[in-house]
Amino acid sequence: MDQDNKARPLERRVFREEIREQLIEDILNGKLAPGARIVETKIAQQFGVSQGPVREALRDLELFGFVVSSPFRGTQVRRISTEELLEIYPIRAALEGVAARAAAVRIDQATLERLQELIGVMREAAARDDHRAEADADHNFHHAIVKASGNHMLEHVWQTMRLSITTCLTTSITHRSLHEIAERHVAVVDALRSGDPDRAEAAVRRHIEEPGEWIRSAHHQEQAAAPTEPDEKEAAI
Repeated sequence: MDQDNKARPLERRVFREEIREQLIEDILNGKLAPGARIVETKIAQQFGVSQGPVREALRDLELFGFVVSSPFRGTQVRRISTEELLEIYPIRAALEGVAARAAAVRIDQATLERLQELIGVMREAAARDDHRAEADADHNFHHAIVKASGNHMLEHVWQTMRLSITTCLTTSITHRSLHEIAERHVAVVDALRSGDPDRAEAAVRRHIEEPGEWIRSAHHQEQAAAPTEPDEKEAAI
């Protein structure tokens, strides 16, 4: 009886983690689109479990910023507005700048080779016009730098921003060619290879802040081109 009681919490935690990771994957790869409803009963049926671990997994996802919940709409995949996205870029630049500064003095040859390999993967994806593969390799590139910093708390914070970071990557790709996106990573590797913390931090900050400016500029142009609503006097004439 005692063994059964001990097994249930462990089993529930395993289900919770499996469900959470699968939902994260479905959100990041677009299978669950922004605004899509997530119904507890359907997820429970899909995994063959009770609603308990599903509810716990959804709480985790809300904490990590992947979903939002409300009494009337239930749980939905979070939509990230352009305004929110523009707020994310300077935060991400600061966070990854700190990571690059630390990584510059402790990065090993194997990690540098891995970063170079990922640039190769991006170039191949660009040749195929494969946006998904390019975004995945781009994410892995930045994650490798964060890991190389050796700062586990920084990596934890960075991981909680996965949806925002993925949205940054996929949005940036729509503003420039895949080839240009791939080649922009070369300067980052060169800076890390130099072992100079100032140069590495500056390179990563520039790498992240520049796409933010592309999006800001495009957003301002869209706003300027949008038709203005006539005021009440004009509407009455």
